[in-house]
This record gives sequence, structure tokens and C-alpha cells, in this order.
Amino acid sequence: MKSLMKWNRFRLLAVLAVPALVLTACSSGSASSSTGTSSSGSGGKSASVTIGVAAITEGAPVVSEEIATIQQGANLLGWKTVVLNANGDPAQMAADMSALVNQNVNIIYDLAIQPASAQQGLESAKAKGIPVIEIGAPVIDPDHLTAVTYAPSDAHMANLLAAQMIKDYPHGAKALNLAASAIPAIVIRSQTLLNDTKGTGIQVVATHQTDLANPVADTQTAVADAIHANPAINMIWGLQDFEFTTSVQTIKSQNLGNVGVYAFYLDPSDFGILRSMKGTAAKAAVVDSPIQYTPWYALDATVNKFILKKSDWITPQSIKPLPYALVTPNNVQATGDTYPYPSFQPFFVQRWKAEGVKVNS
Repeated sequence: MKSLMKWNRFRLLAVLAVPALVLTACSSGSASSSTGTSSSGSGGKSASVTIGVAAITEGAPVVSEEIATIQQGANLLGWKTVVLNANGDPAQMAADMSALVNQNVNIIYDLAIQPASAQQGLESAKAKGIPVIEIGAPVIDPDHLTAVTYAPSDAHMANLLAAQMIKDYPHGAKALNLAASAIPAIVIRSQTLLNDTKGTGIQVVATHQTDLANPVADTQTAVADAIHANPAINMIWGLQDFEFTTSVQTIKSQNLGNVGVYAFYLDPSDFGILRSMKGTAAKAAVVDSPIQYTPWYALDATVNKFILKKSDWITPQSIKPLPYALVTPNNVQATGDTYPYPSFQPFFVQRWKAEGVKVNS
């Protein structure tokens, strides 16, 4: 499994939060395609399927990893993929969705583009009977233009993190909440933490809306300013992955005291920091899940619809639940900078073969 690069999910969520953002690297969408292999596979049922992939930006490493998973699965099934990369440009997001519809792809995988950013294309897809699957992030879809969303549960991750906070601070704590109210996933995380810690003595005494245009510097300033203004703060809620390392380094470099830091999604740099805390009084935890595995559910649903012709073609994530990890100084692995999640591919390959589906070797 590739290492998840620094800020992978931050870059993805930042684009979601700022509708006017246009990445300067490229102002127009780019396309790539691949055709499934035809090498000696098992005999069985098959179908000609073209998957259209509308990617918010391949500048987010997690999106590139999701695309790699889609193409890996498509090759196993002998399918074609057409990938359009919006490069973070909202206008291109809308254009890409419409372009995939006009190319008459069989199904569209939407990688974190909010329906409001591609409303016309999604409506056209629905009119043409082209299903759309959301992958990687919760979306706001009041018109039900997408069939299903596959993503880790932000609420469950927050439940795990809150339990660790309560364990580490049984007598309560004063917390700084590094929020981002424009991002649905961050809102879910924040609200769940508030609900889970209610009545435990853990209280949010300061909330900061992170400046997503200048995130690291803004987080550094927010942490320092909040603790200087309220020295009772002894806990940080970092709701995005880059906030763990940034907060810990700020606290250490400015001698801001013994402040516990809790965050979502592991960054490679987190492992060394957590290992350095082992055996000390420092309190910290990062909750994680392999978001890059979520396309396997979409691929399975596509098998159900186009090969097995099931009317109830939507695959529930419960058939192979995403694993979740809570990493602390006490249980962090001794070496490495990625979490050793087992591959999902063998499960789905076996599942497809058991249904009589042809799977290429």
C-alpha cells in the first residue's frame, strides 16, 4: 500500500470547502483512460463496462490512490476506465461530470465532488439512467442524484477518539476545537465528539475555524494564541490530519505545557511523533481508516448491476467492513510510517469468482 502523503485528506477537504478555489497548476480538466486486461482469466460471466471517474483533484494523494484502486479492479474485470481530473476547479468539476455523461459511460464514480458543484451533469446522468456512486467523503445530496456513498464513518471514528479522550482525562479537560464548518465530514466529527464527551468534564472552551487557504500557519497561530489566552486549555481537537503534527510541534516549540492532542487520519509524520511520546506523560491519539479501499465497494456494486443483473445491486459496506485503528503512544508500531491494513482485493476477487464472474489473473 502506498504511503499516504502529508495533507492528503486536508487537500481533498480544503477543495470541498472552498467552492471558488482554482488550483493554479492547471485550469482545465485532464483525462486518462485504461482498458482492462484480457490475460488468462477464469471463465465465467462478464460484461463490457466503462467506468467514468470524476475526480475532484489528483493533487490530493488519497484521490490518486482511490483511482489506482478503481483501475486495479477494472483490470481484473476487463473493464475500461475514463478518468477526468478537475484539478480543484469547480467549473471543471461541473464540466467533467457532463462530459462523462455525454460519453455514455455505464456508471460514474464521483470522487468527493459535492453534488451542488455538478448539478446539471448529475441530473443528466439520472435522466439517462447512468448511476453515480460517491466515493471517499460524505456529501450533501438533497435531490438524491447519487445512488450510494462509500466512505469511512466519521461518526464511528469520533466515537473511538472520544472514548480515548475520556480514558486519558477521567477528571475532565479544557479543549480547543480546530473546526471547519464548511466541510460536512468535519461537522460530523466535531458534533459527535461534543455529544460523546457531554457530561464527562471535557469541555470545549475555544473553537477556531481553520483557514483552509493557509492551514499550517493558521493552525500554529490558533493553537498558540488560544493557549496563551486561556492557559487552562490542555486538549486539542484536530479534526483534520495535518493538525496533529502541527499542533504537537507548536506546543513543543513554544513550551505551551502538557497538552493532549487528538486527531483524525494518520499522516506519515505522526508515527515518529507518537513513538517519541511513549513512556512519557504526553497524551495523544489519532484515529484512522483506509479510505483508499472504499472503491472496492463501488466495483462490487458495479459487478452486481452489470454482470449479475441484480435489482438490489447496491453493495453494503457491511459485507467487508472497513477496519478502524486508534493509534496512541502506547500501541504505535515500532517502525514504519503507514498502518498495516490487510488488502481488500482477495476478498472481492473470491466473492466475484464465487458468483461465477470472470476475473483476470
